[in-house]
Amino acid sequence: MKTTVLDNVLSQKELFYMYGEIISTPNWRIHAESTNENGYIRAPMLVVKTMGNQISENYPLFLWGQTLVFRIAKLLEEKNIGIPTKLNRMWFNSTFHGKKTQHWLHTDDDGLTAKSILLFMTPIWQPEWRGSFHVDGEEFKFKPGSAVIFDSKEYHKGESPESETYNWQRLTCNILVEDK
Repeated sequence: MKTTVLDNVLSQKELFYMYGEIISTPNWRIHAESTNENGYIRAPMLVVKTMGNQISENYPLFLWGQTLVFRIAKLLEEKNIGIPTKLNRMWFNSTFHGKKTQHWLHTDDDGLTAKSILLFMTPIWQPEWRGSFHVDGEEFKFKPGSAVIFDSKEYHKGESPESETYNWQRLTCNILVEDK
């Protein structure tokens, strides 16, 4: 599958509402992962569902995420692109100005049919803040309400904001879908 961008997956009203709800949720944790090159990477993460876990950690957000998957599948179908619709993993990441170590080059899954969806969840974003997303070397600018859909086996990484974002966090939602 060629990496695809869908604009306006989320309306401005939905973005403002969901951003406020997600940021104010008390279940955020600091996720730490060891890498050979960078030591420990730490980033705020709100886990909704992990792979292999049949029970979600936040069922209301899981239901919202599953409806997003169906919405995105319908939009892609109009472009003659198909994706699996079983939500296997979902979480939110928050990054902010000055935290360069929060993003590293990685894949989400080695499966042949697994697809990743990255949603840009911050309702206000200025181009000079940067915060792009890169898949296999291709840059996708942070655009509120848009989604980047790609093969989960592709290497990708996010980019931290490079200037003051005036209290807006770079909020993304990472969803992995697979065949049922």
